[in-house]
Amino acid sequence: MLPLLGICADNTLQGTYVPKIILTAPWDEKNLSDNGEASKPGLFGLSKNAEGIPIGPTAFKVAPNGDIYVSDIINNRVQRFSPSGSFLAVIPNVRAGYYAGLTIDNEGNIYTGNFRTANPYVKKFDSKGNLVATYPIVKDEEMGTDKPYRWGAQGNILVDDSGRIFIQYEKDYTYYRFQIGTKDALFSLTQQKATWKEGYFGITANLPNGSRTYSGYLLGMDTDAEYEIEQEMKNGEPNRDISIIKKYQKGKLVCTYTLNWKQIYCPLLTSFSMGGYQVFDKGNLYVFCSDKEGIKIIKWSPSGGK
Repeated sequence: MLPLLGICADNTLQGTYVPKIILTAPWDEKNLSDNGEASKPGLFGLSKNAEGIPIGPTAFKVAPNGDIYVSDIINNRVQRFSPSGSFLAVIPNVRAGYYAGLTIDNEGNIYTGNFRTANPYVKKFDSKGNLVATYPIVKDEEMGTDKPYRWGAQGNILVDDSGRIFIQYEKDYTYYRFQIGTKDALFSLTQQKATWKEGYFGITANLPNGSRTYSGYLLGMDTDAEYEIEQEMKNGEPNRDISIIKKYQKGKLVCTYTLNWKQIYCPLLTSFSMGGYQVFDKGNLYVFCSDKEGIKIIKWSPSGGK
């Protein structure tokens, strides 16, 4: 996060988000899917499906220590980079598809899953790519998890600081979450159902009596703050070049930031598996971009905020 330049008061526009390209990596000429030979470490595979649509990386996540993990599904692996974008390691045998979810715990273990199957699950891998555990997910009509193929959003996975593992998903335009276990134990289906509740990840997710209605899209949460993103209105129409990010603490608006997407060029090629994909972490917004040369990740950081 950039140095704090001021304090935002309610309903003021004193903060801005500042972009920086932190990771660039080219496509390799070969990949495991098409050539039987994995792309070189630090490079990424690019293939085409039966319809000729290009398929590249499918998920990325920022770990608690700031390292960036990118799913290179064409090469059946995940690649790890430093917070500044330097290549660190290849983690083999970990497949994190677009709907799979991807997260990393404090010990460097990787969690991914399959939520579009009759028997959904989460898998835990160690930092070397060895499968450690498989967590079955409860199938329940009341929860809506008996029809996982209808889940309206990615099966987001969260592992908190104490090692509890949660799933968050969308059903009928409402978000739900429940715990499937801990880093050392699998929850029974009865235990999972007992933790099921409406709401987002984050301690400020469920405000008393539903006291706040979101005017935009809930961007993400930290332990003590909640962030919302919406488009700026211009002449009664959404201005797609400018976004407004609002920061709340305990349900109270404490800062409003502007984000000018035109400050930096980011090709959003939706034909790629992860075109335009975003990750929110600790007040920062990470955006995945790709073009014919390769991939890049842009980090947008708040400046002038509280």
